[in-house]
Amino acid sequence: MSVNTKCQVFTPNRNVQELLDYIGYTQGLYGKKVAENSCGDGSILVEIVKRYIIDSMDKKVSVDKIKKGLEKDIWAAEIDIAHIINCKAKLDEIAGEYGLVDVEWNIFHGDFLKQKITNKFDFVVGNPPYITYKEIDPSNRVFVRENFETCVIGKFDYCYAFIEASIKSLKKTGKLAYLIPSNIFKNQFASNLRNYILPYLTDIYDYKNQKLFAGKLTASAIIICDLDNSSKSITYHNLSEDKKYILNKELLEGKWVLKENIANPEGVEFVRFGDYFHAASSVATLLNKVYIISDFIEGDNYITVKGQQIEKELLREAVSPRSLNYEKKEYIIFPYYYTKEGLQKYSDVEFRKKFPCAVRYLLQFKKILSERNNDEGINWFEYGRVQALAHLNQKKILISTLITGHVKVTLLNELVIPTSGLYIVPKNNQPIYDLSTAVNILRSDLFLEYAKNVGVISNGKSFRISPKDVNNFTFPVSLLK
Repeated sequence: MSVNTKCQVFTPNRNVQELLDYIGYTQGLYGKKVAENSCGDGSILVEIVKRYIIDSMDKKVSVDKIKKGLEKDIWAAEIDIAHIINCKAKLDEIAGEYGLVDVEWNIFHGDFLKQKITNKFDFVVGNPPYITYKEIDPSNRVFVRENFETCVIGKFDYCYAFIEASIKSLKKTGKLAYLIPSNIFKNQFASNLRNYILPYLTDIYDYKNQKLFAGKLTASAIIICDLDNSSKSITYHNLSEDKKYILNKELLEGKWVLKENIANPEGVEFVRFGDYFHAASSVATLLNKVYIISDFIEGDNYITVKGQQIEKELLREAVSPRSLNYEKKEYIIFPYYYTKEGLQKYSDVEFRKKFPCAVRYLLQFKKILSERNNDEGINWFEYGRVQALAHLNQKKILISTLITGHVKVTLLNELVIPTSGLYIVPKNNQPIYDLSTAVNILRSDLFLEYAKNVGVISNGKSFRISPKDVNNFTFPVSLLK
């Protein structure tokens, strides 16, 4: 997907007003330089121009000076020429209402990230392009990774670079107001970005589960950065609940848990879930459409898939939160076995001899199987990743990575293979606390509240969590009893 098509989502007027109000773009604007570096068709820029003109006129600045001020104090960039044309038409209309004509609007046609900015701005205001890593074309990925320190590692979003570049374009006393996807507070690949903005960050205005853009599931927040800021705390505004908290910057490490800092009750001992149980991601075949079988005819010793047989000895029952929800039976080809020594692998010769039917089935996919980004030493018929397999041959719990309303917990026997979601087993086969204890912990209101705080908002009322989140959950030791 191109950057162009991802820039078609424009900022609602209410949020435009908030962006400018939060940053203090309200008065004394003549001579103050402001940039809007992905202006689209001008939803933010129109309000900037309107405020600039009205404030300048209130200060008795002449029409000629205001015109020159509009040309030198307001700068914008946009990659889509059609949007620039529409934007200039809107700006001309606004200016004309105040007797200002033939303004030479300073709107750069191109990608702001690739423009060498020589001016420094008092304000940068905007709503940067929300473009995920997989939607960035390969050449732009290389450019961004090589030019922006917030994007050196991992699968960055395009807006990470916009935030970094915008902060770099500010004067030493400059301020930034950006409407951003709130997943930057939690995503592992945004860690460098969080570290980059934290020294300058003064406020977060979090819309939580409010949907700002029609047809979009992205949760949003406004961040305010001030290069002249030296505060050791930020103010977090929960706009959905009309609450605000002062948060210590030193406590914002890893994922940012944006909630009021409340001390644990005196005399109550807290323990960590990961010290007693182990949460991990489900199996990673790297080609589920080959290994997971949903449509089949079942026989005594074989199943038949599109006319081809597969030995049932090679199959395990497959379970995912989705298949459980729809009560759909599935199998997974499981090219491994267990002994007392743990997980065992077949050699190529052993596998071909023991499972000739499955071999014929898999060989039709051999090309795409070989194209996976597999772990080292993986045979062509194996899963692409093996790290989840060592602990599967025991009773376990399955939960979804997506928490909606409550935590759905399912107990699985030792033969069942979880194909998505998170599975949980006792830590080091610890005999003191069995899985029923883990079930009670995961179903507790305390864990649900924790998931809401650490999870990445997925579609407004749902939160996506990771195995690390589950393992790091702390709770009163009384829940273990």
